[in-house]
Amino acid sequence: MSTFLLLRYLHTQQRERIGNGGFTLVELLVVVVIIGILAAIALPSFLAQSAKAKQSEAQVTLNAWIKAQQLYRYEYGRFFTFTDLALGMPTDTKTYNYVGGGGVENVDQNFVTLTPFTKDSALKRYSAGVEWDVLEVTLPNGLVERQSTDAPVLCESIAPSSGISVAPNVNGAGDGVWPTCPGGYVNIFRPGN
Repeated sequence: MSTFLLLRYLHTQQRERIGNGGFTLVELLVVVVIIGILAAIALPSFLAQSAKAKQSEAQVTLNAWIKAQQLYRYEYGRFFTFTDLALGMPTDTKTYNYVGGGGVENVDQNFVTLTPFTKDSALKRYSAGVEWDVLEVTLPNGLVERQSTDAPVLCESIAPSSGISVAPNVNGAGDGVWPTCPGGYVNIFRPGN
């Protein structure tokens, strides 16, 4: 009889452990709410990083375009078109159209501008220009000298929006004025980029 009682006791203990092994509905709801709060916090940050990555495409392309224009001008004495520079970069991507289909390039003897078309309203607009001019340059010793030089500008819109960018203010040779960004844009060009 003692074996029978022992087996019955073990069977009862096993049944109680199985019955208490799961989670209650309240516990599951608490976990779901916590996961929802964490997702609500993380999602905007993720989307912002995604937009920054897409915008860096335009920054890299326009910086490469500026450098190529400067080198071409030094070599041949004039500026050249985006497609003829053979940068190896596409003129149309998922986020920006650089030339044709919305993007506009203006090539002159003394200046060149590129204003890409932004396809996504969550992205900032960009425009770039290079001007060949006689400008006042501050030398390392602090003296100011007038030199014939190229003056690049890379403009970024303050707020995101889709559409065609506004071209930078480049006036051409002889005016002695550095190129500037239009209203609503800031110059993000850094020498050596």
